[in-house]
Amino acid sequence: MADKPKITYVRGRGRAEVSRLIFAVKDVETTEEHITTKEEFQKLKATGKLMFNQLPLIEIDGLCLIESQAQGNYLGHKYNMLGKTDLEKGRVQMLFAGSNSFNGVSGPSWFFMPAEARADAKKSAIEKAKTRYLPVFEKVLTENGTGLLVGSEATIADCALFNTLSFMKEMSEYNNILDDFPKCKAFLDTFSAIPGVKKYLESPRRFPIPDDAYAKEVIAALF
Repeated sequence: MADKPKITYVRGRGRAEVSRLIFAVKDVETTEEHITTKEEFQKLKATGKLMFNQLPLIEIDGLCLIESQAQGNYLGHKYNMLGKTDLEKGRVQMLFAGSNSFNGVSGPSWFFMPAEARADAKKSAIEKAKTRYLPVFEKVLTENGTGLLVGSEATIADCALFNTLSFMKEMSEYNNILDDFPKCKAFLDTFSAIPGVKKYLESPRRFPIPDDAYAKEVIAALF
């Protein structure tokens, strides 16, 4: 039996979560190793597994994959989650990139900012979500009509969007923002109902949203 894919990262969702969700859609069992100290990180870098000395790392098929965008695309190809036609594949790539950009401004970075900078960051994140990103995803979900972004089967774009929307749903700062975007809100239920995803979300493997303690541990280990 082939070894299970292995994820090496910090103890949190972060840049590994989209890959975790891809594995969950296909109900693929993985193992994880968590880096919690600078010494552990230095030891891992010394192995030569990290091409650019960064995490997350996914070890699969004899490869040491880094860069979350590359990881998503590799897993999408491996598990047939990139769309079925050329048109679908193009849309999946646009929506995957757009969802990752959305995540970059949605708020997880708040916890790595000085307290005095957070209010402005939160205000900016909420404004961009309401005016730049959520209207686009609402339109795409409406036009596709299946409850997912492209076609009728989950793709890497759905995994990336779920990662961001589920964070927003759990963060009180967003004040039920998804109520104004019913297709996006319904998407969370549709994606969560995929059997492998449901199992993952209900398991202890699903980390909570970040907090100050998480940010402190990440900074101490990686920076």
